[in-house]
Amino acid sequence: MTDQKTMWPLIALLWTTGLLAAAQFAKLTLTLGAVQDLYPDASVPLAVSGVSIVGILGGALAGFFVSKIGVRHAVLWAVVMSATLSLIQGFEMSFAVFMATRVLEGFGHLLLVVALPTMMVALAKPSDKSVVMGIWGTFFGVGYALVAVIAPSVLAWGGVQALYVGHGLVLAALFPILWWILPRVMAGGNMMPNVMAVHRSIYSNPRYFAPGLGHGIYTSLFIALVAFLPAALNAPWLTAILPLANLSGTFASGFVARKIAASRLSVGGFAVAAILFVVMAVTGSVAIALCALFATGLTAGANFAAVPELNHVPRDQARANGAMAQLGNIGTFSGTPIYALVAGSLWGIAGVSIVICVTGAVFAGLAYRAARNAEPPAAQKSADIG
Repeated sequence: MTDQKTMWPLIALLWTTGLLAAAQFAKLTLTLGAVQDLYPDASVPLAVSGVSIVGILGGALAGFFVSKIGVRHAVLWAVVMSATLSLIQGFEMSFAVFMATRVLEGFGHLLLVVALPTMMVALAKPSDKSVVMGIWGTFFGVGYALVAVIAPSVLAWGGVQALYVGHGLVLAALFPILWWILPRVMAGGNMMPNVMAVHRSIYSNPRYFAPGLGHGIYTSLFIALVAFLPAALNAPWLTAILPLANLSGTFASGFVARKIAASRLSVGGFAVAAILFVVMAVTGSVAIALCALFATGLTAGANFAAVPELNHVPRDQARANGAMAQLGNIGTFSGTPIYALVAGSLWGIAGVSIVICVTGAVFAGLAYRAARNAEPPAAQKSADIG
C-alpha cells in the first residue's frame, strides 16, 4: 500500500474516527459543571480520568492485542463498544454506574488510539508518514474544539444526556462506513504474549517508549489547561480557542518534521513552551498563553511522528503506539487532579506547566537520544514477546 501512493481519503476517515475518540474525554471535561449538578455529592473530575484507567493498565498490551485481532477488527469493535456505552450514558443512573461506563469506555478508546494511527501510517508512502502522523496528532485538539463549539447548544436543548446520546449516534452512523471501506492491515493471528514480557520488551527499548514518554508528559498538560486556564486568565472564551492553538502546532509539526527530526522537535517544543509559560505568568497575556499551547502542540505532533521515525514496520509501530496509549493515559489521569489543586491561580497553573515542560525537555530528551542510538526493534529477537 505504502509503496505506491498515500490513501488520503481513507486517512481522513480514520482521522475523523479519532475525533470521536477525543470526544470521549471532551464531552465530560467541557461539561464538568453540568455533570456535577447531576451528581452534587460525587467527585466528578475523577470521571474524566475514568477512561484513562484501562489505558494505564493495558496500554502496553494494546499494541500486541491489535496485532493479534488485526487493525480492521480493532477499529470496528472499538466503535461498536464506544457507541453502545455513550448511548447508555444518556440514561439516568447512579454515579457509580456512570463511573463504570466511563471505565468501560476506556477499552474502546484504547483500541482506537492504538489501531487508528497504526493503519494511517500504513496507508502513507514514506515521504508522507511524518505529515500523516502530524495530522493524526491533531485529533485531540480538533475533537475538543468541536465539542466546545457544539456542547453549549446541545446542553441548552437537551442537557448532558443529549450530548452523550449524540456522541453515540454519530459513532453508530460511522460504523457501517468503516465496515464497508476499511482494508486489512496487519491482519492478525499472533498469540498474545506474557504480560511481564510485553512490558519488559517495550520499556527496555527506547525506540518503543521514547515517543510515549514525551506523549505522557504532554497529556498531563493539555486537558487540564483547557479545563482550568481560561478561568485563571479570566477569559472563558478561551475554552474553544486553546484547543485550536494547540492543534495548529500539532498540524504544523508534521511538516516541520520533514526538515527536523521529530524526536528533536518534541524536546524543542517542551523547552519553548516552558519559557512561554514563564512569560504568561508574569504578564497574564492571553496571546502568550496561545503561543504556549501552540508550542505544546508542536511537541504533541512530534511525538506521534517519532513513532514511524524510530519504528519502521507496522508491528513495531503498534507496540510503540501501545506505549503511547499507556503513558498518555497516565498523563491524562494525573494531570487534571494536579491542576485542580491550583485552579483559579494563574501563577499556580503556570508553575505546574513550567515544571512539566522542563521535565519533558530533560527526560524525553534523554529517552529520544537513547532511541536514536538504539538497535531498530525489528532487528531484535522477539521470542520472549510472541
